[in-house]
Amino acid sequence: MVSPGGDPTFVPLSDRVRWTAVLRLLLVVTGTALWWSGDREPAHDRTLAALGLGYLLVTAVLLLVRSGRSATRAGLDAGLLLDSVVLVVAVHALGGAEAPAAALFALHAAGTTLLTSFRTGVKVAGTHTVLVLCLVQAQATGILPGGPDAGVFPSNFTGFAALLWATTLGTATFAAVNERELRRRRHDTEVLHGLLVQLSGADDRERVASLLVRFVREELPAARAQVVLAGVDAAGPGTDLVAVPAGPLDAVLVRAEAEDRSVLVHRPHPREDPWLARGWSAARGLVVVPLPAVAGRGWLVVDLGDGRGSVLARGLERRAVRALEQAVSHAALALSRASALEALRRAATLDGLTGVANRRTLDEVLARMDGDGEALAVALLDVDHFKAVNDRFGHQTGDEVLRAVAAAAVSAVREGDLVARYGGEEFAVLMPGTGTAEAQVVVERLRAAVAGGTTPRVTCSVGIAGGAAGDPAALLAEADRALYAAKAAGRDRSVLAEQLGPRSAEVGAEDR
Repeated sequence: MVSPGGDPTFVPLSDRVRWTAVLRLLLVVTGTALWWSGDREPAHDRTLAALGLGYLLVTAVLLLVRSGRSATRAGLDAGLLLDSVVLVVAVHALGGAEAPAAALFALHAAGTTLLTSFRTGVKVAGTHTVLVLCLVQAQATGILPGGPDAGVFPSNFTGFAALLWATTLGTATFAAVNERELRRRRHDTEVLHGLLVQLSGADDRERVASLLVRFVREELPAARAQVVLAGVDAAGPGTDLVAVPAGPLDAVLVRAEAEDRSVLVHRPHPREDPWLARGWSAARGLVVVPLPAVAGRGWLVVDLGDGRGSVLARGLERRAVRALEQAVSHAALALSRASALEALRRAATLDGLTGVANRRTLDEVLARMDGDGEALAVALLDVDHFKAVNDRFGHQTGDEVLRAVAAAAVSAVREGDLVARYGGEEFAVLMPGTGTAEAQVVVERLRAAVAGGTTPRVTCSVGIAGGAAGDPAALLAEADRALYAAKAAGRDRSVLAEQLGPRSAEVGAEDR
């Protein structure tokens, strides 16, 4: 198949030359059969034999000669012109066999249209028409033997031309439809490959969802699309990745998951699909595509409505649905990989028990701050009498208390502050751009949250140090000194390092 302009799209030029040679061989075989089965005239036998052999020889030369693209194309055009001349000479010599001879012209025009291009096929049909018309006029004027009563080809030129052009244009139309489908499939393959390449570099779920949504909006096109996940945390409404609220799932989501196929609905049902009905109330054509199980429970929801009405009402091509499902399959694998990477990142940066930053993350943040000169407040928090909690209630309860303390601390600090587990029952809080007075306000709010958010109830002692972040390690040491002072003063309080003298009372590690 080639483009209308004649440039190769699916079949190389050298292959087309070979296939036109096969077409010529078919014409010779068919013409020979017509000559053999018809009323042969001995006077024409040698002419036809020489014509056939010469025709095959020229075909072999065109097939065997290797040259540049321009020369090959010129040889192809010359060969097609020779085909028309040979056909006219042959059918005139055959005489009388009008229907089979007309079929030869139609066969050649149709084959040329399929093997070369639509434009070339039309040119060949035009050449056939002109040469046959010249043959008719030559016979009518006596230049060539025959006449309207001699049974020569063609007796009805209008009928011959109608057959020839109907065959050529019908073949061109069929080939155009076929080529369009091939182009669409090649386009789908290319864009899916491009999506796969992009997904291979996405290392978080939000990025994967954004790539999939952009693909859907560009290729369908869609008015809106979102990746919907169940049972996991996701970004908020209005983003490309959302989480279904806890509770019963919408019926259309359940149906798509159960049947493991895309489900098309005109609009979400207010009672059966309450979540979709709230968030997609303006949708006028939804496609719900379930994510493969490798990505957990999830769906791609696409609104196909546009300014002209629902795409569903106008018909959605199965090809588009297949491309959409393939894109979802690729994205599901990328989502699974991104989830695994996020879990690894969390394991590397977060404390496994409490979920706050771990000591390694704290040290890395402090190292990045080293020497930047920005104001920094550091607080070290220690749970009072934590050993007694473990001894009395057991270590599982102690773990629950540590988790509650971490959650209370996170809820009390400000955006931009960092809560990290420092070790054991100790936590550190980094407050960039903060003076000690403001830091103490945050710490007192934190202490109140700990006392009110733990069962059994525990209190905490906090040491606070502040200054320039030029030497974070020194600030951390000052906060630790203030923490010792808070313990020595009776616990359940906060102490500023700047209020201490050069030395402060210390408590033994076993009493902390």
